[in-house]
Amino acid sequence: MKKLLALVIALTFLGTSSAPAHQPVDLLKSDTTAAKGPLLVDGTISFAIRASFTKAGEKKGFRAQLQEGDALNFQYLIMDKKPESALKMTQLPTLVVTGPGGFKTTMKLNERTKFLETYSQTMYLYLGRHSSVAKSGVYSFLLTSRGKASITLGVGDKEIPGEVLRGPAPTPTQTQTQTPTPTPTPTPTPTPKPTPTPTPTPTIAGYTMAQVKANNSAKSCWAVVDDYVYDLTKWINSHPGGPGAIVSLCGTDATASFKSQHQNQAKPAVRLDSYKLGPLKK
Repeated sequence: MKKLLALVIALTFLGTSSAPAHQPVDLLKSDTTAAKGPLLVDGTISFAIRASFTKAGEKKGFRAQLQEGDALNFQYLIMDKKPESALKMTQLPTLVVTGPGGFKTTMKLNERTKFLETYSQTMYLYLGRHSSVAKSGVYSFLLTSRGKASITLGVGDKEIPGEVLRGPAPTPTQTQTQTPTPTPTPTPTPTPKPTPTPTPTPTIAGYTMAQVKANNSAKSCWAVVDDYVYDLTKWINSHPGGPGAIVSLCGTDATASFKSQHQNQAKPAVRLDSYKLGPLKK
């Protein structure tokens, strides 16, 4: 039961005591602009964007794609514990959001509303919120640090699995009309000599339970859910429940307890897709 609760904490980010889960996305050191950061393919789906900074002047960004008339909703949050809770508003990262039609806003940090995340009994603080009607296009979010800090941005409100991409936004391919050209008279060509077929590179068919058990520490944390192996190492220091919730899962198979808790949900393990390594070899 203890492992089940820890797994649910890792998969869940609660906005209020009754709020549903947000899909977690961690910003990397390489996400120094919105264009280099991840793209939320549907910005109306709920995501919890985690960003950590070690010094002033660091930048991290991401993008969210919205359709005309969609709700543009995002919130600025921190954990209600030191060192973040001891920082002044002027010491926390700034957030600037730009979008279609000349849209631009700087997040105002003008509240400190507490709420309890029930699984880990951890308190959080809302510092700012924004809600408006979107125009069709991609919105860019850019955080700039003013010192060491970790914050969370809640984006969207639909509690369904969402897609996250890295790289440029996909664009539709247009089919060009070709102009007919005269057929040239064929000329004889030499018969090519056969060349050896290269041997294909073998692919990993799966991971063994022995490999999972060997990766049982905070430095390398693997876990099994529903016959798939996941690397949760990058989640240890960023998820809201604290490192212990993830470390307790390292090197284990939590499939049975996970299915029991989520038996009435469709494909609950889809929230782990960004951490999937491959199937469990039996």
